Amino acid sequence: MELSNKRTVLAVDDSLMICQQIEAALKNEDLDIHIAHNGRDALALMEQCQPDLILLDIILPDMEGYELFGKIKERDRNNASIVFITSKDSERDVIRGFSMGASDYIKKPFRQEEMKSRVIAHLSAKRQKDELKHLNEELRASMERLGTMVYRDELTGLYNRHYFAEKMERELETAARQDAFIMIDVDNFKHINDSYGHDAGDTVLVCIASIMESICRRHRVIRWGGEEFLIVLMDADREEAMRIAEQIRVEIAEFPMLYKDVTFFCTVTLGVSAYQRGKSIKQNIDRADRALYCGKKSGKNCCIWSDEGDA
Repeated sequence: MELSNKRTVLAVDDSLMICQQIEAALKNEDLDIHIAHNGRDALALMEQCQPDLILLDIILPDMEGYELFGKIKERDRNNASIVFITSKDSERDVIRGFSMGASDYIKKPFRQEEMKSRVIAHLSAKRQKDELKHLNEELRASMERLGTMVYRDELTGLYNRHYFAEKMERELETAARQDAFIMIDVDNFKHINDSYGHDAGDTVLVCIASIMESICRRHRVIRWGGEEFLIVLMDADREEAMRIAEQIRVEIAEFPMLYKDVTFFCTVTLGVSAYQRGKSIKQNIDRADRALYCGKKSGKNCCIWSDEGDA
C-alpha cells in the first residue's frame, strides 16, 4: 500500500484569529487543514481525519491542552506529531510539554513564516518516519513470505524436507504420544511422464498432494522428493494409521486425472510404520521405506505395515 502524498494538519485553538493566522501561513502548501475550537471537537475531528500534525493550544474552554494531549494519544492511530502553541512559555511549561512527548513548542504571537517553516519541518520528519515504518512492514511481510517459501514445496504447496528437518524432527523426538510414518510413492510415474509429458506428471503430483492434505488435516504431509511423499501421523496407532493409508490409496486410485483432453488413472504404494523413539529419525524413515519397497515388490497399489520387529 502506498503512502498518501497529501499531509493533514489539525489546528486546535479557541481563538478564531489564531486559527485564521495558521490557515494563512499554510495556505500555499498542499495540506488538508482542519480547525477545532475546543477539545471535544478536536477529538471528533481527529477520529475522522487522522492528522499527521496537530497544533495544540494549551488553554481551551472545555479542558486543558495537556489533558487533551493525553486523550489524543489514546485515540491516535497515525502517530501524529503534536506541537503546542501557547502564550505560556515558562521553563516548567516547556519541560512538561516535551516530557509528555510533544514535538515542538511555538509561542504566541508567532510570525507566519516561522509557523510555516516549523510545520513543514515536522511534516517532513513525520513522512520519513512513516516511510521507514512502511518499509519495515513490507520487509516483515516479505520475510514471512520467504519463511513460508523455505518450508514449502513450490509445486504442490506441501511441506518439504527442510521443514521436516527443522521443525518435525525435534517434535517427534520429544513428544509423548504414539506417532506413525507413511511413505508414499506414485506407481509407474516414469510411464506417466513418458506417455503424457512432464506437465501431466506435475498435475498428478498436485492432485495427489491435494487428496492427501484433505484426508490428513491434523497431520503433516511432506513432499519427500520427486514422486515420493512422507506423512507424519501424530497420535495415531496402527489401526488408525492403516485406515488413513488405505483411504488415501483408494481415493487416489479412483480419482480421474485430467490433463488437456486426456483422462487417466494412477495408483500409489504406501509403507506404514509406527514411530519408535528408541531409534533415530533415519531408522524410522527406513522402516517405512522398506515397507514401501515390499509393497512395490508385491504388485504395487497397496498398503504395507512394517512389523515392530523389523530392524
